[in-house]
Amino acid sequence: MPIPAEIRTSFADANRLVQQSFIESGIQPGEQVTPDQLGEAIEQFIFVFDKLDREHGETGPVPYDDVSQMGDHAIGFIMDLAYWADRLRLPKSKMDLEKTALAVAHWVIRHDGEIRTLEPLVNSLAASANLTQDIPTLKAMSEVIADVIEHATPAIKSDLEKHDVTRPWRILNLNYAIVATRTQDRAIIEKAYDTLGRNLPEDCPTFFEQGLQQAQKDVYGPEVRELMQDYFKRWATRH
Repeated sequence: MPIPAEIRTSFADANRLVQQSFIESGIQPGEQVTPDQLGEAIEQFIFVFDKLDREHGETGPVPYDDVSQMGDHAIGFIMDLAYWADRLRLPKSKMDLEKTALAVAHWVIRHDGEIRTLEPLVNSLAASANLTQDIPTLKAMSEVIADVIEHATPAIKSDLEKHDVTRPWRILNLNYAIVATRTQDRAIIEKAYDTLGRNLPEDCPTFFEQGLQQAQKDVYGPEVRELMQDYFKRWATRH
């Protein structure tokens, strides 16, 4: 499906508020791109995405166009506008812009592209996960995170900056396992835990040790505790 109407509306509201606040602030941008320039560029990208969907369908490859590059440019502009929202102390606008970045990433994924920038997607997914206890929503979110992980570029997946514990790739994979656990769905949990084992093996012993403690809470059923115990034993014996 195209970028959802509610995302378009929240983007338009955030874009308008950031531009208005920027004008009222009197900040001199220097050599930085201004919010109005960024907003216009993002709107142009959304227009192009809609046009390509109409011409080539809403899924599958797009001939003659590099959807990965287009998506990355759009996400980059959205990140820059989110920076202005943060600088202007507009936390809701920043969150809405990060949701827009996630919608762009979903467009890239639908057209078999690669995700080259993770930070705003990680921020958006983490914020959304923290705001819900709804199991169907958590299941849908797990699927989205799995898609982002799968479609990340080989450069991101190579995970060369392991010294940086705050790197988006690490946070994304850990959050995938956490959100999956909260679904209490065995198949979803096992898929996420196995993904964590492939992508962040060095984090697994600590993750499952801490997870085993969390799984003792009443909110989790016995199957979750058994799964966590099983994975904890697997990784404890490897290290």
